[in-house]
Amino acid sequence: MPRSLEFDLFRLSLLLLLIFVPAARVAYAQHFASGIKIGEVDQTSAIVWARLTKDKSPNLKLLGPKLEHPMPEEIVPGETGTMLLAHSTTGEEIRMVLSHQVAVGPESDFTHQFVLTDLEPDTEYQISVDSFKPGAKEPSNTIDGKFRTAPAENQTAPIRFIVSTCQACRSVDSGADGHAAYAKMLDFDPHFFVHTGDILYYDKKPLAKTVAQARAKWNLMFSFGHNRTFHRQVPSYFMKDDHDTLKNDCWPGQKYGDITFEDGLSIFREQVPMGEKTYRTFRWGKDVQIWMTENRDFRSPNKMKDGPEKTILGDEQKDWLMKTLKESDATHKFVICPGPIVGPDKKGKADNHSNKAFAREGQQLRDFLSKLENTYVICGDRHWQYCSQDPKTGLVELGCGAINDQHNFGGDPGENPDFHRYFSNKGGFLGITVAEGKAEASWFGVNGDDGNVLPKAKVLHTEKLGE
Repeated sequence: MPRSLEFDLFRLSLLLLLIFVPAARVAYAQHFASGIKIGEVDQTSAIVWARLTKDKSPNLKLLGPKLEHPMPEEIVPGETGTMLLAHSTTGEEIRMVLSHQVAVGPESDFTHQFVLTDLEPDTEYQISVDSFKPGAKEPSNTIDGKFRTAPAENQTAPIRFIVSTCQACRSVDSGADGHAAYAKMLDFDPHFFVHTGDILYYDKKPLAKTVAQARAKWNLMFSFGHNRTFHRQVPSYFMKDDHDTLKNDCWPGQKYGDITFEDGLSIFREQVPMGEKTYRTFRWGKDVQIWMTENRDFRSPNKMKDGPEKTILGDEQKDWLMKTLKESDATHKFVICPGPIVGPDKKGKADNHSNKAFAREGQQLRDFLSKLENTYVICGDRHWQYCSQDPKTGLVELGCGAINDQHNFGGDPGENPDFHRYFSNKGGFLGITVAEGKAEASWFGVNGDDGNVLPKAKVLHTEKLGE
């Protein structure tokens, strides 16, 4: 029987069961207002994040017209219940795998992360998550998704991926649909997506100064329509930076309101699909490997005097980064960082490798990375798009820019001819294409709209890499 028909019959059986559920039970159906997130995909595994909610959508009226209120804790309230995940593969014979029902409650913000293993490389999977009221045998609601696993390390295949950074309630450009960029990213047809951090801002209106408010901000960000739709069908890798850890330019030991630094680390792991470590590497076929660094957990205070002991990465992560890069035989290597290594940055910053504050470790990284063939830095955090090349080492850095023009807060340093091969103060996203062993980077511009008309994102600039 064809896979699609088999899967539809499975879903139809669940629907028929739901039809005969008493009306009183249906009235209390849980929802998936914050969608699902598919993350950490490799050749044989993936993690699916889901959350049960009381309502279909957020109560945006609680925000106030000027975001003047503190983050409303009940903007997307959770709901107690159990969840079950099913996934199916393509092929001549369908293989339907069901998880055990997993109970969720307030201790986990009504979330759960399903770990899928024993998957096949370069294979498309359909998934569905069903919700159940306590004690119920029939599902009360369902959300679907899909993803494709990475090709084997020796497999030559074209790969397309997107990198973005910096989004907030104050930069929403499409009302209840959130950020138009997420709808326009789908036109690029990416195999995967990387968010470099500042996924949201605890320290910008509406302010989140408690754990409950911080969780509510995550609940809201992924309930915006375009964001929710995107993450159901594109696997993602999530990185954190300062604003989605605690506050601007933060480091271990600090506090924001009632939120400790440790709280920030815990909330992040709770709200995105995440494996054992927040620094990791993934291989996508013969030609692509990505590395994602962790720039908050191990850092020294920004105000510490620079020297051998001052670090952003920490010794263990830095050793891992250099070792795995040297060992890789991928044609193109992309080191993706929350903040710049090359820059140049704007004046007044002191929290990344392009600044004087971390000059020693920054130079160490530039010296090392520049000696590796076809190795590029992709960075987030900065609210402008650019391609820069370090005048001393030749290391190339690609700045993806913020989610849209509305998020161009804080200004930019202006074009520097000694560094920049491309510079723009526009917002949008960065798309990387690798095909037939060649790589190119394209920056896309996104203009805010009302969510009703979504033309394709405009290509602002394209750079051929490794030439």
